[in-house]
Amino acid sequence: MPFQINNLSASFARPNDTLAYASGDLVANSTTAGAVVPMQIPLGQIAAVGHGLTRITRARLTKSGNGIANASFRVHLYEAIPTPANGDNGAWSTDKAANWLGNIDITSMLAFTDGATGTGSATAGSEMFLRLASGTIFALLEARGAYTPIANEVFTLTLEDVGQW
Repeated sequence: MPFQINNLSASFARPNDTLAYASGDLVANSTTAGAVVPMQIPLGQIAAVGHGLTRITRARLTKSGNGIANASFRVHLYEAIPTPANGDNGAWSTDKAANWLGNIDITSMLAFTDGATGTGSATAGSEMFLRLASGTIFALLEARGAYTPIANEVFTLTLEDVGQW
C-alpha cells in the first residue's frame, strides 16, 4: 500500500509585548485564558486514505524573530481542542488529558536574517501512530527556557512526515 507524506502547518501571532517567558509558560495568541486559540492542523484528505492511522515523526517550529537565546519549546499535540487554564506567559496547563497525543521538544533553533527555525523528533521508539477521531490535530506551545520574544512574533508549526498507513 502506498504511503502518503505531508507537511502540515498552522501559525499564530503572540501578543504585542516582550515579557520574558519562564520554563513551563504557555506561548499563545492571547494573554487571556478564554481567548487562547490552539493551533489547528487539518489533516484533510490524508485522514481518508490508508487504514486510518496517522504517523507523525517530526516537528519544525519557525518564528519571525531571529533571537535564539533560550529559544527552546515543547509542542503539545491533542486530538480534541484543549482549553488552557492560563493565557500567554502563564503556566502551561490544560484539560483534555485523554485527548493528549504526546509532545515533541524543539531544544534549539538556528537564527536566519528573517527569523529562526528549529526541529524536533519524537523520541526514538515513540513515534506517534494515531487513529484520530477527528480530522484535526490541535497544538499548544510551551516555553522550555527563559525566552524573551519580540512583540507580535509569529510562530509557525509544521508537522513533518505526516502520513497515512
